[in-house]
Amino acid sequence: MKRLGLAIASGLLLYPTVAVAQDTPTLFTMYYRCSQLQEGQADEAVQESLGPLIQQQVDAGTLSGWGWLSHRQGGAWRKALYMAGTDRSAMMDARGEIFSEFLGTDAAADLNGSCPGHDDYIWTGVSNSPGGADATPAPAVVSSYHVCSRAREGRADEIFEDLLAPLYKKHTDLGHLSTWGWWSHRSGGRFRRLETMSGADANTLMDMTEAIYGEAGETDPLALQEFLEICDSHVDYIWARPAQ
Repeated sequence: MKRLGLAIASGLLLYPTVAVAQDTPTLFTMYYRCSQLQEGQADEAVQESLGPLIQQQVDAGTLSGWGWLSHRQGGAWRKALYMAGTDRSAMMDARGEIFSEFLGTDAAADLNGSCPGHDDYIWTGVSNSPGGADATPAPAVVSSYHVCSRAREGRADEIFEDLLAPLYKKHTDLGHLSTWGWWSHRSGGRFRRLETMSGADANTLMDMTEAIYGEAGETDPLALQEFLEICDSHVDYIWARPAQ
C-alpha cells in the first residue's frame, strides 16, 4: 500500500442531505471486528490481494489514496480499511469493481474468516489539513468518533473551523502533527463526526489533543463548551499503520 489519508466506508443513508461537490475530500471506510488471533491473516489478505486491487484504482486516478490501519487502543474495531477520493460516484463504482474481483478469492475468505463483521461509513471533509487524504502517511493515527445532535451539528462545524482548526494548523506548522481533519457523516452508523490526526507516535498525538483543547478553552471557553454540548460523547481510537 502506497498512499493513505486517515481514520476509515459506505452504509445506509436515511435522510436527504445537501449535495456534496465532486471535489470534496471523501473517505469510504470499513471498520472490521476481527479475531485477535487471526489478525495477521487479515493483514496478509489485504497486503497481498485486496491492496493491489485498490492501488490499481489509485494508479488510474479514480481514487487518491487508501490505507489499512490496525487497532492499538479503543473500542471493538480491530482494523480499518479506507479509500480516499473526491468524486463519490466514481469512488462507489471503483469500490464495486474492486470487491467484484476480490470476492470469491481465497484471500477474501481469509479476510472474512478473520474479520467476520464490519461497519461501513462514508465521511466527507469539513475542515482538513493541506493535502488531506493524500498527505504522506504517518505511523500513528488518533481518531475520535463523535455522537452529535443532528439539529446542531452544523454549529459544531462552525466552531471547529473557527476555534479548533487554527490550533490544529499551528501545531502542524510546528511539526507536531502530520495531518488532521474534521469529517462529516454522509452514511453509516451512529457517529456523526470524525476528528482525526496523524503523526510520528501515539504519545505525541495524545499530548497534542490535550494541548489543542486546553488552548481552545483559554481562547474561547464558551464556544468550546457549546461544541462539547453539541457533540457530547465520543469514542477514541489509536490506530497504527502496519509495516509496508
